[in-house]
Amino acid sequence: MDNCLLRIIITIFLYISCVSSFGKVVALSGSTYQERAESLIDQMINADLKQGGDIKYTSPFYFARILKNERKDDAVKNLLEMYDKVMKHPDEFYGSGSNMDFCAHATMHGYLLTKEVMPDTLRKTIRSFMSMGKYIRKNVTLNMSMMQECSGYLCAQEWPDFIDADGNDAVKLKETLKKHILQTIRPFITMNCPEADAFTYIGTNLQYLRMLAEFCDDEELRHCAENAYQHIIAQMLLPWNKGLYCANPPRSKGWANLQTGNRDSHVQIGQLAWLFYGGQNERFIEASVGNSDNFGCFNFWMSYQRDITPMPFLDSLNQQKQYPYSFEALRMEGKYRYSRYTYQSDNYGLSTQHIEAEPQYLKNFQYTYAFKETRNLHLVWQSEVSPNSVFSVCHDNPERPQRHQTRSNKLGYGENPYHRVFGRGKSAIGAYIVPKNYMDKPVFYRMYVPFTRKGILKRIIKKIGGYEWVICHTGTMMFAFTTPEEWTWEKRDGKFAIAGHDVLVLSDADCRRGAWILETTEITDEYRDENRNLSKELNSFAEALKDKARVELSDDYAESDKPIITYRNIDGDVLQLQYFSPETPYENYYRMNETNIQPNFTHISKSPYMEQTAGNHIVTFHLENGVQEVDLE
Repeated sequence: MDNCLLRIIITIFLYISCVSSFGKVVALSGSTYQERAESLIDQMINADLKQGGDIKYTSPFYFARILKNERKDDAVKNLLEMYDKVMKHPDEFYGSGSNMDFCAHATMHGYLLTKEVMPDTLRKTIRSFMSMGKYIRKNVTLNMSMMQECSGYLCAQEWPDFIDADGNDAVKLKETLKKHILQTIRPFITMNCPEADAFTYIGTNLQYLRMLAEFCDDEELRHCAENAYQHIIAQMLLPWNKGLYCANPPRSKGWANLQTGNRDSHVQIGQLAWLFYGGQNERFIEASVGNSDNFGCFNFWMSYQRDITPMPFLDSLNQQKQYPYSFEALRMEGKYRYSRYTYQSDNYGLSTQHIEAEPQYLKNFQYTYAFKETRNLHLVWQSEVSPNSVFSVCHDNPERPQRHQTRSNKLGYGENPYHRVFGRGKSAIGAYIVPKNYMDKPVFYRMYVPFTRKGILKRIIKKIGGYEWVICHTGTMMFAFTTPEEWTWEKRDGKFAIAGHDVLVLSDADCRRGAWILETTEITDEYRDENRNLSKELNSFAEALKDKARVELSDDYAESDKPIITYRNIDGDVLQLQYFSPETPYENYYRMNETNIQPNFTHISKSPYMEQTAGNHIVTFHLENGVQEVDLE
């Protein structure tokens, strides 16, 4: 069949699938950042909005219409109704959790962007609404805290006689909030944003940074915010792979939130990176918007055209990337560090992560929030048929990492602190030993491994080297997974069942220790069948595993507290992982070809395209026409 005709058929199939699964969809397009951003705003202007919507989710659509003078009267009417409803029910508003912070940001950002063209009635209403805010607060997450603090500062800037709900006047707000805002965002550049690569929240961080950079009158605050904004966008270049976002998120909201492939339309970071870097001619988005997360409500704040835009050479740098390449990245949170290694191939990305506490915080490290929402393994591939193009090895973990916790997290939501992962190139291995006294309740120890039925087109099981391997063909790449322990498939109504997936679990439901091996490959000439018969290509891959791959366990694997797993992959490289507990500092526990591997704690990013030393403001970009250093101090 002609390739062009085949692509048309696939596109029609995808459109029908999207419509049947999510409702009406539209395609965004554009060859530049500006064109892609305008495409999103055009969709927002024409989107179907639920009447009586929520400020957090629907107000950006109305502000977009006021900005563009499209359907303006209706937008003003609906905004007035939403704010009036909230101000008549203050108790509900204060009890809404994160809505207070999201609504404060959306309102102030929209106001500053459109105040010159909005009617006086709306300006007065917005001021009244913003006076309900409580802007000097503690004990909230990074993005929530910064949304309300940046909004409060700009209220004080805009209205010199402003007083918030706690009685703080404009002078106190500006003095108190400026100090804390600077203390928070300055380390974004030298330590990386703690929520960098967070599939749910990195866009939220970009929202308030751009708001400050565009509208703050204080030069120090404005300059710092713009530099942090540019830094985050630059760091997104390396995980972005022509429509795939491959990373280990510090914050992820469940299994579906890991689906950052080119056909996903429900994970924010994919569209966010697409806005900045492109990679596909089109990207689907829902045409109807309800009271729930949607791309428009967050990414509008990165799409309107004003003074602040991404550094102009970033797009061309992205275009010059050649595959495969690998890079290292680092996030530092003061108490602990996330060291990531990512391999980017033409049709997929494979990322692994090492989390370690600073020496003074090693005690009780397994009870910290480092593991609440993170994932230590992320494989994502190009797919023409399904957004379910992700694979990750999971371990049961608590909803809150506190002693005496008895409630399990949502599937795919977080990570078990006793799960060690080491990856290099196309391969990754893992090991775990969960003690019986973890959380004082023996419930958070089981491994579960989801295999998508839609994103995997063909799957076979082969016994190789004494182990049962699950060998998968996605249409664009292949991967194989095994564990030395005997395994089975989870029951459809079992604890770890995920819709649309077969989930591998150990046959011994009480097993607290184990290991696993993951091998990945492009469909090279060695495996490619001239008729593209998937079974033949899988069997060729299986033969390569049989002839070349070797798994070796240390003699004390079954009883030692530091067992060793060694894997020689199909390229002849040898990966070795010696397990160690989360309260033990790293000491040569990872080896590659008999060479000790030190997790990256020295570079925010290190790759052939850009690098930055931790603690340094200077980012070095390796462009085709030479090196460019950017000082983000």
